[in-house]
Amino acid sequence: MRMKKFLFLVFALGIAVSSFAQYRAVSRAKVIAPVNKVKNIDLPVVGQQPPNSYVSNKSIMDDPVTAVTRYDMQSNTSNERRIYLYPDGTIGTTATWSTQDVGWTDRGTGYNYFNGTAWDAQPVARVEAFRTGWPSYHPFGATGELIISHQATGDLVMNTRSVKGTGAWTETILPALPSTITGMLWPRAVTNGTNHTNIHIIAVTMPTGNGGQVYNGMDGALLYCRSLDGGVTFSDWAQLPGTTSAEYISITADIYAFAEPKGDTLAFTVGDSNQDQFLMKSTDNGTTWTKTIIYNSPYNLGGTSPGWYYCPDATMAVALDNQGIAHVVFGLQQDSLSSAGGYYNILAEGIVYWNENMPQLDQSLDPNILIPNHQYVAWVKDLNLFNLPQTQLTYWFTSQTSNPELVIDKNNKVFLAWAGGTSLVDANNYNLRHIYGRDGYIDGDTIMWHNDTLVDITGDWIQYNFADCYYPSASPTSDAYVYILFQKDDYGGCYLKSTLYTGTFQGQTAPDDNSITLIKWQKPIWVGINEQHEKPTFSIGQNIPNPVNGLTKVNVYLQNAGGLSLKVTNLTGQTLMSMEKSNVQPGVSQFVIDGSQLFSGIYFYTVKQGDKSITKKMIVQ
Repeated sequence: MRMKKFLFLVFALGIAVSSFAQYRAVSRAKVIAPVNKVKNIDLPVVGQQPPNSYVSNKSIMDDPVTAVTRYDMQSNTSNERRIYLYPDGTIGTTATWSTQDVGWTDRGTGYNYFNGTAWDAQPVARVEAFRTGWPSYHPFGATGELIISHQATGDLVMNTRSVKGTGAWTETILPALPSTITGMLWPRAVTNGTNHTNIHIIAVTMPTGNGGQVYNGMDGALLYCRSLDGGVTFSDWAQLPGTTSAEYISITADIYAFAEPKGDTLAFTVGDSNQDQFLMKSTDNGTTWTKTIIYNSPYNLGGTSPGWYYCPDATMAVALDNQGIAHVVFGLQQDSLSSAGGYYNILAEGIVYWNENMPQLDQSLDPNILIPNHQYVAWVKDLNLFNLPQTQLTYWFTSQTSNPELVIDKNNKVFLAWAGGTSLVDANNYNLRHIYGRDGYIDGDTIMWHNDTLVDITGDWIQYNFADCYYPSASPTSDAYVYILFQKDDYGGCYLKSTLYTGTFQGQTAPDDNSITLIKWQKPIWVGINEQHEKPTFSIGQNIPNPVNGLTKVNVYLQNAGGLSLKVTNLTGQTLMSMEKSNVQPGVSQFVIDGSQLFSGIYFYTVKQGDKSITKKMIVQ
């Protein structure tokens, strides 16, 4: 006979699990503070509040500020290439820059240059002749440089000069051909070939919400074009196979990232919370492309989810190693799709790793399946973040470990950087982010990540303890250091986003100065570089969906064959369900729990193999 239903009000009860301690201290799969998601932002906004004068900028000491901007949204999600270290030790940097708090009519590329000895003065005017944004920076010609940016009207703007750091810029408006294209926005570019005279660009057709039109059945389509003659002529924009309306409803702003080319090998990755994460690769300098699905989303053509599901967070990076193999990282998010719109878990965390010699990721993206395969490679380091009240959590609309950057150097050493949530708070009591890093090396055709090497790159107390550090962009080239450009602010969150998410936003709501800052991450020296990485014998995932209203599934990853058992208990420890599986083979197995047989409340399920067991919490609605 069923007991009386009772909905528990306390959801903080949990059990510590130590099975994966060498990978991460605590397993966090909480569904907390769902927030409505909005994308495709590049519109003038209004509204101004006086800045809080209580906080003053901290000393930047040895980390140079290349520009100061009042416009604080450098990207909707993934970053562009904003910095390049040249072989002669010089550095070029860019940022979306403005001196204004409303309208940003002076917005454009804020450029700065390091000549090997000193930096130029911070910019006081944009590079372009008219309002632009989203600058992508690259070497061009034997000694020159190139910037690709966009106008909100849909024109892409190319600025070049033959000698980096000096001389007048030559500005060109790139044609949006064929004529069926209204305009192009949110570009990403790379250069390659002899003296970097080949230019490759991906960008999105102007969506209707930005004044554009539907293109080939998509309200925002990702297109590719190239120039093989130093920008004198460009090919027509082309929609690559596998990126059409047959596969996706739309491809939105900034959900893609280019790799630095290796010879004629090009690669970029695309992904979002309600569509695939995939890789596009060309080995013939962009003539033909091959698509590989990394994560297969069940929502590419719409639909609603039965509950919360793991997914990419639309921030990502891809790098080619010295053998031309593509390595991809992306932020891990939890979303829920309903008829009312999409929502995300504000405390979701994790960065997922994949390379093209690996199989497609399990559709669940369950961290406890990813961990044993070394595909869950970064997480929140400051665990006090999870103790903050919900009202102090800043809304970035991405994972707590987002905007990854991936650098592979000439020795096949690997450096991963990202923006990670912290428990530090600003003067308004909103939490801040810092730039974190982890390193590894290429072993065969995959990355071996060094254990226990998560570092706060912005950990200097004087400079960054009261700073919000976001939008990291790493130079693909390096020396004894990895060079990372990021936006430093005194306040948590993004003022631009607060004006667009009125009534639902938590974080900065007044404009202020934002310092575009360069930090050098010194490469660690490792002894015994081929150390072994111990794998747990088995792991289990959080039941999906959770909360439960019907059937829910628990994935189990086995290192070795053997028997498995699962039992469900209530808060008093009474066993309510039990299941057995004998002679389970290595790999992924699954238990299915019928939540309709349980009353509303909190339960625990325990999976056991031999003398080892793991327990997780489950909520029944």
